[in-house]
Amino acid sequence: MAATIDLRTLVNFFCLLPITFPEKLGGSLPDFEFDFDALPGTQHEFKIVVKAGKEECFVQKVAQGANLHIQFEVLRGGDRSINVVLIDPNYQVIQHLPYQTDGKIDHVAVMFGAYQVCFDNTASRFAEKLVYIYLVTYVPEEWSKYLQEIQSVSASVQNFTGALAGVQSSIEKVKIHQSESRMNVIMDWYLLTGNNKYIVYWSIFQICVIVCTAVFQIFCLRRLFRVPNITPTSKPRA
Repeated sequence: MAATIDLRTLVNFFCLLPITFPEKLGGSLPDFEFDFDALPGTQHEFKIVVKAGKEECFVQKVAQGANLHIQFEVLRGGDRSINVVLIDPNYQVIQHLPYQTDGKIDHVAVMFGAYQVCFDNTASRFAEKLVYIYLVTYVPEEWSKYLQEIQSVSASVQNFTGALAGVQSSIEKVKIHQSESRMNVIMDWYLLTGNNKYIVYWSIFQICVIVCTAVFQIFCLRRLFRVPNITPTSKPRA
């Protein structure tokens, strides 16, 4: 138990020790990799708050020959001025924009590596700054290939969309034809039903006429052959 307590104490002691890096402009760089989501570049758009007397740095890995575009604007805080520094992978200052409220940086990377963008607010002792940042980096050749691939895919999609539109048009025509056929069937059914009722009623009427005529004829014939058994003088007929 004592050995366990000593081990926990030792781990906590080392975990609480401050981690220091070599003093370089913009700070040291960790070992990391960026995922570009299979795109020939990347872009970021965000807002940050730079505390008074502090410096905030961001790291972006840039390919050799890629274009790096940075646009910024101080939205609020003091006189809305801030120092902006772009640092290459060798910790050399590429561009320095002192006391700017807004601006942009365009740079073509001559080497592959992690570039740092630092926003220095050490000149302001009391006012923090809210900064809007837009960063994009891309390789022109790969971007052109990507656009060509997108255009080819768009053309394929358009062809597929045209085929689907043709199929949809054919389906609509089939639906119209089926609707017309269904209307014709319904019309024929009503016509047949009406004719059937007409024939039935007319046949019943004719049967009634024939029966009535037959009864009348029988009655007339019987009247013709009816002979009284008594003569007009009230004598029996011989």
